[in-house]
Amino acid sequence: MDDGITRLEDIGPALYESAQPPLVTIYSPTHGLEARTTDRRRFEEKAARARERLAQRFERRERAGTDRLLERLAERFDELAGPSADGALAAFVSNEGAFVCNLDRHVEPIVVVGDAFLVRPLLKGLGFGSRYLLLGLSADRFALIRGSFGSLERVKLPADVPGTYSEEFPDVYDGRPGALDYPSLENHLPPYHGHKSRNDVRNEEAEKFFRSVNEAVSERLARETEVPVILVALPEHQTSFRRISTIPHLLDEGIEKDVGGLSARELLDEAKGVIERERARRADRLLAGFGDAAAHGRGVCDLSAIGLSLAERRVRALFVAEDADVPGVFDAETGEVSLIERGPHERFEGPELADQFARAALAQDAEVFELDPEKIPGGSGMAALYRY
Repeated sequence: MDDGITRLEDIGPALYESAQPPLVTIYSPTHGLEARTTDRRRFEEKAARARERLAQRFERRERAGTDRLLERLAERFDELAGPSADGALAAFVSNEGAFVCNLDRHVEPIVVVGDAFLVRPLLKGLGFGSRYLLLGLSADRFALIRGSFGSLERVKLPADVPGTYSEEFPDVYDGRPGALDYPSLENHLPPYHGHKSRNDVRNEEAEKFFRSVNEAVSERLARETEVPVILVALPEHQTSFRRISTIPHLLDEGIEKDVGGLSARELLDEAKGVIERERARRADRLLAGFGDAAAHGRGVCDLSAIGLSLAERRVRALFVAEDADVPGVFDAETGEVSLIERGPHERFEGPELADQFARAALAQDAEVFELDPEKIPGGSGMAALYRY
């Protein structure tokens, strides 16, 4: 039944481009199936709190759709919430519809009613590596797997793309398990007999297979995608395959294990670790040149300057400190930044600049990095590099 609720598998423009207020954002932690009753009750409390805030700020006719969708989300919580024991259900609600997604990491509970969705808790799941491919490779078979920060999905290979050595080289395979078994090859390849070791034969035949895999992946399966590719293979196969690989966006770091010996959970955890380390390296490389960029007018730490550069769509990368909390308003059209004063012990629940800057940066395809505060140059908790 279409009740206006959409599951988001890929977090994208629907959350950070313009939408008509009122907009409600809820992040509600989940603790697995055994705690579903408690998690549901807590989500219902957050939805009720959101409706109370809506009633304080908007007339009934201005919030009717949002109220209805919040009620429906609470009713469907068991169906919508994921199984993660340390995750969260994120809901983004307007009068026109609701988007939900399951996070596989803990976030603090949040309820926000305002003129924009709160996307900052999603930053670690956005941008580079939010989608990737795993190339699982052994000496005689391969698999391609789509990955995100929360799930893996096996890619069905086209009928004319063989997934095993025996399909690619049927003349040297006798049908028994182990396409690169030396006696099998010995029977079919007489020139090898007595001249090469079993290891030499395996290596040469594996390289033939690796070349066919590389051609299939680089020319057909990953040619038109910008997503990074992670090689999952034993160390000796990593070395052999990388020597001949022409696959675009193949990461230098791989998972040096047999893909067949990993559970889905183990493989997902390994992949996330690779992506997170690659993100850190990308951020470090960009920040290493920040001083020179700033000296030539291509990098800034001043909040007003960042706002202006975002409005001009000049930002290549935005860096935000993990604990940055700067109350303020940013006009995405003019770039004007207005800070909001607050008392030393006041809990502020109004607009926050880091979230507004992040939405603007994502909307112009800039990279956004949330980093340890010590890595952010300057003292504002945010910095930006320009495209030009």
